[in-house]
Amino acid sequence: MGGPIVDGEPPVSEGAWLRQPERGSAFGIRALLAAHRVFGRRFAVGILGVVALYYAMFAGNARRASRDYLRRVLPAPGFLDVVRHIATFAVCSFDRVLFAAGKLEGFRIDRTGDEHLRALHAARRGAILLGAHLGSFEAMRAMGDREGLVVNVLAHFANARKITAMLAAVAPGFDARVIEIDPDAPHWALKVGERIAAGELVAILGDRTGLGEGTASVELLGGRASLPTGPYALASVLRCPIYLTFGLYLGGGHYSLHCEPFAESVELPRAERAARVQALAQRYATRLEAYARRAPYCWFNFFSLWS
Repeated sequence: MGGPIVDGEPPVSEGAWLRQPERGSAFGIRALLAAHRVFGRRFAVGILGVVALYYAMFAGNARRASRDYLRRVLPAPGFLDVVRHIATFAVCSFDRVLFAAGKLEGFRIDRTGDEHLRALHAARRGAILLGAHLGSFEAMRAMGDREGLVVNVLAHFANARKITAMLAAVAPGFDARVIEIDPDAPHWALKVGERIAAGELVAILGDRTGLGEGTASVELLGGRASLPTGPYALASVLRCPIYLTFGLYLGGGHYSLHCEPFAESVELPRAERAARVQALAQRYATRLEAYARRAPYCWFNFFSLWS
């Protein structure tokens, strides 16, 4: 669903991205929304393009992290590819606010696999929706809202207070469906269990590790990366299925939403736990790589990820 562009020392440990300061301001977002109301989305996207150029020029670590990633998905990325990568992040972040507010006019949204979500809803069965910082999950949630699907979001929000507050302001009730992971207050896990038991969906982004979280080293885009294992442990405890969900941004106002079965159930017997979790994390990484290659500018991790 997007995350902050960071600068300063490149993160080298799990959860380091959480300690990076959030960039941007609530005033800037409100000004952009005002410009959108008067001049339309194309004008707002043009402004974001200028902002992206600025970041590409002056946010050194974000620029280097972007180029490191783009080298893994493009043949010979240059500076303009970095600008496009950052601009795509900015546009998806802005669209996220529009989606939260229910403003879907002017967007073209294609869907693949949405029958899985409808089947869960008909059976009143809860599930984990496992995604990534790839494109926009908010587009998926906005479409779900239209069909009566209840989608909660489980995430770290320590360095995303501004955008979260803005989403709550434009969409009253938005924060009621947000569950914050707080290592000092583990009752968040009970909330997840309650939502799953009620037949609701809980979205988790599985491409960033949190502080003190279990991880698995996987092969991803030609290198080794650490990915969290928490989603699989959670599904095992809650005895619920996992579905992969990705909302790719294809330019203009076009989003392509994808949902596919990942694990009908997760069994982690003690003797095989490590091997099974490793296999699940690697399978997730393989599917994430496939989707990242479909829309190479849509993966928004602007920090060092690979070992």
